[in-house]
Amino acid sequence: MRVNALMMDETDNVVTCVTEVAKGENVIYQKGNELLSLKAEEAIPYCHKIALADLKEGDSVIKYGELIGRTNRAVAKGCLVDHENIYSVPRDYDSELVEDSGEKETLQTVRTDEGLKFWGYRRAEGRPGIRNHILILPTCACGSESSRIVASQVRGAVNIVFNTGCSDVAANTAMSQKVLTGFACNPNVYGVVIIGLGFETVGHNKLREKIQKMTSKPVVSFGIQDEGGTLKTIEKAVRAARELAAEAGLQQKELFDISELFMGIECGGSDATSGIASNPAVGELSDQLVDLGATTMMSESIEWIGGEHVVAKRAASAKVHNEIIEVCRAYEEHLKAAGQDCRAGQPTPGNKAGGLSTLDEKSLGCIRKGGTRPIVEVLEQAARPTKHGAVVMDTAGYDISSVTSMVAGGCQLVVFTTGRGTPTGNAIVPVLKVTANGRTYQKMEDNMDVDLSAIISGEKTYKEMGSELLHIVHEVANGRLTKAEAYGFSDIAVDHVCRYV
Repeated sequence: MRVNALMMDETDNVVTCVTEVAKGENVIYQKGNELLSLKAEEAIPYCHKIALADLKEGDSVIKYGELIGRTNRAVAKGCLVDHENIYSVPRDYDSELVEDSGEKETLQTVRTDEGLKFWGYRRAEGRPGIRNHILILPTCACGSESSRIVASQVRGAVNIVFNTGCSDVAANTAMSQKVLTGFACNPNVYGVVIIGLGFETVGHNKLREKIQKMTSKPVVSFGIQDEGGTLKTIEKAVRAARELAAEAGLQQKELFDISELFMGIECGGSDATSGIASNPAVGELSDQLVDLGATTMMSESIEWIGGEHVVAKRAASAKVHNEIIEVCRAYEEHLKAAGQDCRAGQPTPGNKAGGLSTLDEKSLGCIRKGGTRPIVEVLEQAARPTKHGAVVMDTAGYDISSVTSMVAGGCQLVVFTTGRGTPTGNAIVPVLKVTANGRTYQKMEDNMDVDLSAIISGEKTYKEMGSELLHIVHEVANGRLTKAEAYGFSDIAVDHVCRYV
């Protein structure tokens, strides 16, 4: 008998089918060392769950050994379990807090002797770059098109499209400034050319001064109104960018220990294969990098909700444990204050079509990409880590926004898992997209970098694929282009606290 469904924990009362199962066909799954079968009483779509026992209304549905929801009606053994018949249960955050007695962090990581190194560009401050970009940086939406044109004229230049910068409340402006200055200070950037308009909230001169206080990188700026219009601004900015590109071309790469690497971890367009395979493989990658002294960061905190207690168990101290719980509480309370419910938008329609039925189920799969090593720090959006190891960042529940914040926080590359597929990329850092959904890889091979479907088929373990990912990440750090990077994709989204004014 060939396995066509996967059990994530022996206490689960559902399994996930990894093929379409017609009504009357047998579902074959492994529980421990035992191979079991179950007759499907109705058709089960690819990546969806089937009940292993009769479930009454209000019964707990268990996957990953954790509660992913309760039934809103009776579900018979052998029938489909999905978002139509189970619902998410609100969290009791108070019960998840622990007493903070001020004890020191407990770190149990073991440094390996593999001695991986990569060729990078030395910076006067912070980590080395794995790329050597000239960043054309708009201060506001009105500078974005000019920035795009300038970048198109200079080899080695990249630009971002910034959709705000005016008519903002103070908190939105502060977030935008954290992101823009964070982009400029990212290790992958050699120098910066700023293009402003003239009456935005923070003008090009002020932004340049902020960046110059944070880094010794070369930074120049121009204002469209100051220079006499778009063409004159573009001409001056192109000349400045070419000069910086010529300087950057003289910088020689140096060899750095892998402990200097800072990797962001993201997921988007998730389906059941994400939690089952690709996220665990990236979690193994994260663990191996942390063991080598590197830093990895998981974000998108709304996708901890339902699994926040599992994330918190990894905390290196009671303080970090409680910060993780409070991040999730604050996220829910923020939305409630606006009359919104986080479970109304999570899971997304695509997640549901991919077999994810509740926010809890999605979260319990999402958090696996962060690995198992102790979490040493909880960061605000776009903040830089002060410690090496596994860290987490409190970011928006939108993958592009989360990547934006992690890049502003200084990561040199991002590993992005997906089940349904996405073309997204970032101008400043390479985004390596991996999927364990073989169908997605075939349909979107132009966008997917790594196929992890061997985990689903049972040909390889997630640990084996995690080790393979380590070597691919090592290649990217040494200059291998990701597909989104080769296309020149440049997606960003800056999180906002409230509406424009």
